[in-house]
Amino acid sequence: MEGFINILRTHMTEPKPFGWFHIMWLLLSFITIFILYKFKNKYNEKQLKTVLGIYGIIVFILELLKQISWAYDLDKHVWSFSWYSAPFQLCTMPIYISLICLFLKKTKLRDYLLSFICFYTILGSISAMMMPESCFVSEILINVHTMYLHCGSFVLSIYLLMNEIKPTKENLLGAFKIFIVCIILALTLDITFYKSGIIGDSTFNMFFISPYFESTLPVFSIIYKKVPYLIFLCSYILLLTLGASLIFLISKFINKKTQD
Repeated sequence: MEGFINILRTHMTEPKPFGWFHIMWLLLSFITIFILYKFKNKYNEKQLKTVLGIYGIIVFILELLKQISWAYDLDKHVWSFSWYSAPFQLCTMPIYISLICLFLKKTKLRDYLLSFICFYTILGSISAMMMPESCFVSEILINVHTMYLHCGSFVLSIYLLMNEIKPTKENLLGAFKIFIVCIILALTLDITFYKSGIIGDSTFNMFFISPYFESTLPVFSIIYKKVPYLIFLCSYILLLTLGASLIFLISKFINKKTQD
């Protein structure tokens, strides 16, 4: 087992923002979008499920390997779950949604789930792609996981907007409903795990909205320190929804131009 963990923790020089590693993933993202666009005329349900499956299964495996790597203490030879890295964040939602949608037929629920990827989780993807300095470390697995998770999610969002999800008010509202459900689940987890004492002295901050741990997200970390928690939470929901609305308006504008 220790040999396997050592392989998972293979080191590399920590990538720099807009260094070769970062630029490589950005190029791969846009090349993939270009290729998918070329197949736009051949779009069908099977193609959609294939894209969802490729993204969801690979990123699920990478996430699992990451959790295994971080959970084993090589010095003490014991397993200890890394509560801080528990995979229930805005950026990890596409993992579950893409896998769930593999088994869903085209319904309003599926449209809302995929719309959530298009309008909300894309915000985290763009943020990580443009400002990756807080994501990069000196381990190959973690860097590959980070870039595939965020760049892949961005590509998936664009693919869905090109083919499956129309920029309608109904889909935006549906995405908002999924977002609120995720917020409720994240907050429930934050409070429950903290109150239970199961996390010990570890940080557990799903969606970075815990009332017990400061948010470390850009901008929100400042708001968290300056205002009462309830105002912070409302600001979090409002600002992300404004961001989602901006993505919606941009996609609607592009969709209109391409149809003219």
